[in-house]
Amino acid sequence: MKAYLVELRYSPLRWWFPILTAADIITLFGRGQAWVGEWPQTSVASQISAFYFAPILAAVAAWSSGRVSRTNTASLFYSAARPAWRMELAQLSATATFGLTAYGLGIATATLVTWLSNPDAGFLWPGYVILGAALLIGFAAAGHLVGRWWKAPFAAPAVSGLCGFLAIAWFGQPRQLGLFVLDGSPFYGISWRAVIVRMAIAICLTGAAVTLKQPRIRRVTTVWTTPHIKATQVCMSLVLLVSLAGLRLAGPVQTVRSIPSKPICTNAKPRICFWPEDSKYLPAAESMAVRIARLASFGFTVPDSFYERGLRGPDHGTDDFYVLDGSLWDASITLAGQVTTSAIPKDCPLGKRQVHFSNSSLQEIGELNMWVTMYIFNGGQPADMHGGPPGVDLNGVARILSWPQQQQYSWVQQHLVNERLIYCA
Repeated sequence: MKAYLVELRYSPLRWWFPILTAADIITLFGRGQAWVGEWPQTSVASQISAFYFAPILAAVAAWSSGRVSRTNTASLFYSAARPAWRMELAQLSATATFGLTAYGLGIATATLVTWLSNPDAGFLWPGYVILGAALLIGFAAAGHLVGRWWKAPFAAPAVSGLCGFLAIAWFGQPRQLGLFVLDGSPFYGISWRAVIVRMAIAICLTGAAVTLKQPRIRRVTTVWTTPHIKATQVCMSLVLLVSLAGLRLAGPVQTVRSIPSKPICTNAKPRICFWPEDSKYLPAAESMAVRIARLASFGFTVPDSFYERGLRGPDHGTDDFYVLDGSLWDASITLAGQVTTSAIPKDCPLGKRQVHFSNSSLQEIGELNMWVTMYIFNGGQPADMHGGPPGVDLNGVARILSWPQQQQYSWVQQHLVNERLIYCA
């Protein structure tokens, strides 16, 4: 314990800890606040800071573990009364402590904010939190090992940090090595097998970092020989290969959740149903359901119910709506698509069904779809959402919503007539 406390005092992170904590909070709120009130998204948002902290811990660990070489105190370090691995572990633990503490403060902040916003919708999903912790511990251990083996005082930390960042950015995506997660949609669940494997690998890397003996260091009583060097290289190669194989064999870090027995749905008809974790969207969905019901007066056939993605299984993945970045705009587009499908004529004369459309025809269809979307959403496209049908003036369509009801009705009827002409060419 005394060695650990000494290492805490010597760690470079003692000066950078407030900056790390501030960076964690900025990352949490700066990327957006759609996660507030939704526990899966909160868990993922609080884990993302590990993406940035891991390369920093790798660089700091490499700098700290190279201190004995920079100060020419290797003989004193390895001739201490305590075993060398305990001294190494104290040094590595000090680096990890600062990183995990800053990481934990961000998690505590996110948990408090969401709990105050929506306390009845569940709680933090620990699997995502452990996934981030495994990333921090594993990269700190890797950096510590690089610092012990590579005597370059500045190159070792720089390469550890840069290579760590590139490894996460290039190979860490959920579909590859699954070192981090970006999407906390409720129809995804965390794979505990994958999380346990990643934490086990981080622990193994820690063990290797503090026990594997590096070459070219002369202890008081031992001189390293070629067999020692070869054995150490074999051990390190095995640790690396087993780690990569374990990541691949553990499967994806996120898995599709089973369909809940009781989704939450609007009281208003048509029913709009969500995953229980997305209960914060229910009040807005109640108003949307009322507006969707009114579309029947414009000549549309309104479905009886709409479902969030995953509630009806993978077979309906493209039909059901998805809540993107905390906004129901994207969901409104999907709902509008299901409503406007009813306006597509199905009684065209034989052989007159149109398959290929001109640009003007696509624009006509797109205008009607966007009007229905904005009618359901009760407004134009939000500023943080982008894209739309080609050639469609979204601002112009949004202005139509301010017209008198009868004028809007006439505009819609004209588009329905034109759409029939388009499909039944």
